[in-house]
Amino acid sequence: MFRRYHLLPLKKYGSPIIFDWNSKTGGVRGPSAALVIQLATQARRAGEVVGHPYPTPHIITDPLRYPPDLAVVLGNDWVLPLDLAEAYPES
Repeated sequence: MFRRYHLLPLKKYGSPIIFDWNSKTGGVRGPSAALVIQLATQARRAGEVVGHPYPTPHIITDPLRYPPDLAVVLGNDWVLPLDLAEAYPES
């Protein structure tokens, strides 16, 4: 089942992103889908993303199917909604 996300930027010069995500299938659609897929692909290729608390490296395996991974990927630039914020891995 797809869920709609509207994330506001953490920085005032950033832009919000809007996308629908299905964590069971890894499907992403909507206006910002290409950006979310691009960021997830880059993070998966790199194998880790530095996140909170800085500078903590978080291992990334499958951000489009694993909510903690997507939370780290998006949490550096956007305010996370409650479900992703709660999924954010503890260091």
